[in-house]
Amino acid sequence: MLDIKVRSHDAFTLEMKVGFIKGENQHKSDFTINTWIFVPNTLDLNKTTYSKDQFYSDVKSKVRFITPIYKLGAIVDEGAIPFNNLSAATQDLLREESELHVYEIEFQLKMFMAIFRSALRNSVAEFKQVTESQPLDLVQSYVDSCIAIRDKYRALKEELHQNEQVTGKEYLNYFSFADEYLSYTLLRYSFLLLDQLILISDERFQLLQNQVKQLILSEQAYMKSEGYSFIKANEKAVNQAVIYRYAMLNKYVESDLLLESNKKKDSDGVFVQQVYYSLAAGISMIFATIVAFSFQQKYGNFTMPLFVALVVGYMLKDRIKDLMRFYFAGKLGGKYFDNKTSISIKGKPIGWIKEAVDFITDDKVPSEILNIRNRSVLLEVENRIHNEKILLYRKKVSLDRGEVMKNSTYFFKGVHDIFRFNLTRMMQRMDNPKVAVLSLDEQNEQVIQFYADKVYYINFISQIEYEDYTEYKRYRIICQRDGIQKIEELFT
Repeated sequence: MLDIKVRSHDAFTLEMKVGFIKGENQHKSDFTINTWIFVPNTLDLNKTTYSKDQFYSDVKSKVRFITPIYKLGAIVDEGAIPFNNLSAATQDLLREESELHVYEIEFQLKMFMAIFRSALRNSVAEFKQVTESQPLDLVQSYVDSCIAIRDKYRALKEELHQNEQVTGKEYLNYFSFADEYLSYTLLRYSFLLLDQLILISDERFQLLQNQVKQLILSEQAYMKSEGYSFIKANEKAVNQAVIYRYAMLNKYVESDLLLESNKKKDSDGVFVQQVYYSLAAGISMIFATIVAFSFQQKYGNFTMPLFVALVVGYMLKDRIKDLMRFYFAGKLGGKYFDNKTSISIKGKPIGWIKEAVDFITDDKVPSEILNIRNRSVLLEVENRIHNEKILLYRKKVSLDRGEVMKNSTYFFKGVHDIFRFNLTRMMQRMDNPKVAVLSLDEQNEQVIQFYADKVYYINFISQIEYEDYTEYKRYRIICQRDGIQKIEELFT
């Protein structure tokens, strides 16, 4: 099963998140993503102006496990796995302060907070989609569950802090980090929910609005007592610090879902490349040697014709070597990869990612991709003169979740492949975002001047292969020099 989401991460960065979901008994995850990027010729993007190193500096790619999904009410209720795991890890740590137990408590804290954030997000999103008869129960459940979760977590935190044998221990900071993150996250999603509730005029929601407000105010009071900062109107410096700290805590909480990676040049591709380059050198040397032997046999040693033949043969030898290197490089392009990233968790290798990028021409693009691209007649005519530039980004991923599941207290149903592409280099060559144009006024009496948007279209077509399943996605990115304006999914 695939779950694909594309959005703008910021004004200049495109983000594509692909979820690969496996069954409970399937541990092997192998998938391939090929993405063709069609760039207007006017942006002057080619091998000389945009190198592979520049592309990889613009691309941020990571693979992470999908956060286990729980209903908000199932996080701390009786029999709830997230809280029971955290509580059991805490008791194990109190019985024996080993390195393994310290690692486990930090892992469980991160997972508990990641699950809490995911459950909050899903609850607020669910409220937008339900029918009129259901929202009352959803909001009441949201408030009750949030109070239960924060109270139970803080009771566990307080129990640990009051234990004399752990006074001053470093891992107490982990509980404080998680507690602060809980506050930030609770406020964030509660404000989103309250913002939706205020738009509802139904009197039945007035009490619920007040309950959500009280939840927010009580959390802010707690944060103030603990010395945690929170967002305040007209407090620029405080708000900057809060946003920065929340981003750091968010990365900390997510760190156990991210797979450790170590990127290096793909050794298979490098080895084969060197073999082909050696063949190119050998072929050019054979040519030079044949020329030298032929002239030596005909004109003898130490003659002017032999001297000239040696010089010419040497000159042509280098040209032949370069031509053969270019030829072999073209042959290698679609078969090998630029980089290979080893994937591990807890120091154990569980898979790899291979990636490559190349500029290609129309004749190298599969016919089904060109059909999906569906160029207009005008664009096809322009393409005869100024070719649309095409970048092909290839990625293969292989993961074995069996190693992860051996000692894990959670079942991870799949992985997310997250691809972010910063378009700043492309946008630098775009014209001014506003263009002066002329038209008649509403009475058709006078000519008026105003400014219209000048936009560029960058097309992304992805081919995603997973098990026996292949899916195609096409997105059109509408850009100006000052950023991404819109992302359109064009159905294939």
